[in-house]
Amino acid sequence: MKKMIAVASSDGKRIDEHFGRARRFSIYQFREGEWSHLEDRESLPACSGRAHSDDLLDRVVDVVADCRWVVVSQIGPTAIDALIARRVLPLVIEGTIDEALSIVGRRYLGTGDTSIAKD
Repeated sequence: MKKMIAVASSDGKRIDEHFGRARRFSIYQFREGEWSHLEDRESLPACSGRAHSDDLLDRVVDVVADCRWVVVSQIGPTAIDALIARRVLPLVIEGTIDEALSIVGRRYLGTGDTSIAKD
């Protein structure tokens, strides 16, 4: 599996989206010691208020299923279970995308400070 991460962000800078309400995920890949932005993927939100659609939740999981991690500001237990069943580790991290990528690099890839490749 490629070392990819999906980040729920409304502005491409801060982690500010709940998994079930995210309309877009920024996808990054770790290669040769640094993260590079691959693409943004659109998603239909599975949650509206406190209720969610199981069918839409499955579709959101499909959007990020090729990633090892998904970083969000919030996530519910049903979504956690659905991601783990697909071998995607959900992480709740506050702050910027740069900070989250650095945390994931250190914690799960055994790297020092990692950077984002500049396009």
